[in-house]
Amino acid sequence: MYDTLRYNSRERWLSYWYQLNETVSRHPANLLVIGKGSGIVERTIATIAPDIDVVTVDINPGLSPEVVADVRHLPFRDSSFDCILCCQVLEHLPFRELRGLMEEFDRVVRDAVIVSIPQKRKHLKIEIDAPLIGRKVLILKNPMTKRRINSRQHFWEINRGVSLGEIRDTLKEFFVIEKTFLNELGCNQRFFILRKRW
Repeated sequence: MYDTLRYNSRERWLSYWYQLNETVSRHPANLLVIGKGSGIVERTIATIAPDIDVVTVDINPGLSPEVVADVRHLPFRDSSFDCILCCQVLEHLPFRELRGLMEEFDRVVRDAVIVSIPQKRKHLKIEIDAPLIGRKVLILKNPMTKRRINSRQHFWEINRGVSLGEIRDTLKEFFVIEKTFLNELGCNQRFFILRKRW
């Protein structure tokens, strides 16, 4: 499933770029990747930033992660990693468990957490690339968004079952939200760049 172009769509390739850019720009000594997926991100980090020690964890042993474990109970000591990367994973668990997941992330990380979550809301996107102003993207929300989940794998998504405000409130209990943004190709994935509270 993970090694097909259908799974690795244009939008997902931009997601990989954001994951790589946000991770590498922080210059972590080590990184915990939660949810191995295709393995593209950690293989690319090994090429472009070989000084970052990457550990992958996944509940599925068939994906050959370094550590097979449940994200709710990470088998690492406190403050083991400079950075955690967890993209398109959290929605596979009930939303009521998000607080416990963030508590576990807070326990094992020293600095930053990079998270992405599906955001299902229709958008109108206007993109301009002009010589004097450069590239600008304006994303306008469409209020006519379905509120129910039709996924067999997701318990919830932003704007389907859980509001963006509820997500922010939960994340802010444990971390400072440095920034948040949409993957602008499909406007269906929101990134949160989180910094540990000291």
